[in-house]
Amino acid sequence: MKQLKKIKIFRWTARIWSILVLIFAIVLLLTQLSADSSEAPTTLFWVLFGLWFFGVLGLVAGWRWEIAGAVIAITALISREMAVFYLSGEFLVGFWLVWLPIIPPAVLYILAWREESKQKEAQIIQEIRENNQSGL
Repeated sequence: MKQLKKIKIFRWTARIWSILVLIFAIVLLLTQLSADSSEAPTTLFWVLFGLWFFGVLGLVAGWRWEIAGAVIAITALISREMAVFYLSGEFLVGFWLVWLPIIPPAVLYILAWREESKQKEAQIIQEIRENNQSGL
C-alpha cells in the first residue's frame, strides 16, 4: 500500500508540474506571437523554441504514456542543445534554465513508471509462487 501512495505522489506531482509548464509555454508562445517589436524573432529562436515546446508536449504525453512522454521530453531537450551547438558553434551557458521546468517532471514520470513496473513484477512472481505451491 505504501508503494501505491509513492507512485501516486510521483505521478500527480509530475502531472501538476506538467500543467504549469504547459501554461507557461502557451503564455510564452502567445507573447511572442503578439509582440509588436520592430525586430521579429529569428529562425534560430523558433527552431529552439519549437524543440523546447516539443519537450513540453512530451510532458503532456506523459499523462497517458509515462515512459514515452519522459523520453520525448528529454530527447527534445538534448536535440535542442545539439541544434544550438550545430547552428551557433557554442553551448549556451544558461541551458539549465531551459531544462529546469521540464526535467523534474520527466524524471518523476520515469520513477512512477519504474516503481509501477517493479510492483507488477513482484505481483506476478507472487502469483507464480502461489500457483506452484497450490499445484504441489
